[in-house]
Amino acid sequence: MFDNFEEYIYGSLGLQSGSMIKFIKDMTDKLFMLKNKPNNTEIKQVTINNVKPYYFYLIRYNYNGNKIWCPILTLDYRVIENKNILYAINLEYLPPLFKIKYFNLIFKKLKSELKKNSDNNGDLKYERPLPINFEFIYKTLKQNGNMNYVITAYDYLKIDKAYQISINIAPEIIMCDPKRYNSKSMKDLYQKLPESKEKDYLKEIIEMYDEIIEQYQEDSIKYHKIVASFEKNLKLIK
Repeated sequence: MFDNFEEYIYGSLGLQSGSMIKFIKDMTDKLFMLKNKPNNTEIKQVTINNVKPYYFYLIRYNYNGNKIWCPILTLDYRVIENKNILYAINLEYLPPLFKIKYFNLIFKKLKSELKKNSDNNGDLKYERPLPINFEFIYKTLKQNGNMNYVITAYDYLKIDKAYQISINIAPEIIMCDPKRYNSKSMKDLYQKLPESKEKDYLKEIIEMYDEIIEQYQEDSIKYHKIVASFEKNLKLIK
């Protein structure tokens, strides 16, 4: 499975004749549709305690009152200053073409293990973690364009919801770009808040976030670093 991830994306999914932007939108929409009706084979809602290293997840993270969706590949669990911290790649922070080439490299290295892992017996609880480690991912991201900036530390207590994603739908989670969904969530929250400084601040966040969405540059590393920096500071409560 995914012996050549790049070929699979461009061939099996017909991307070579279509728009990258439309492709990303389609993959994201499909993932969120599955999220709304988890089938336990491709996507499964899990408790926070069951978010484990070396799996794909779609999580909703609470940035001090502002909850946004993050597509992640979990890497490591550590206790830092009495906090349970999950290190993960936020897949949204990688430019699409880089993601395709990078996971093509990773999946080629994991070829035999992925074939064993593609059959989860109809239930995600039987899927095995990817045979990788933090150091390997950090090193390969560093060697391929200093992209290790995408590794993000998440406080377990601030993970509001979590969905495990099967390797069988790796394209959907890897290519996921949830900014449209996050913008809508923030706008829904804005409508519910009473008039306050907090509401005014959220309005500023939404306006800046929508401007970033409008300026989308699919293959710009600089753009994706801006997104990463902005989203890591979406705290509603200062």
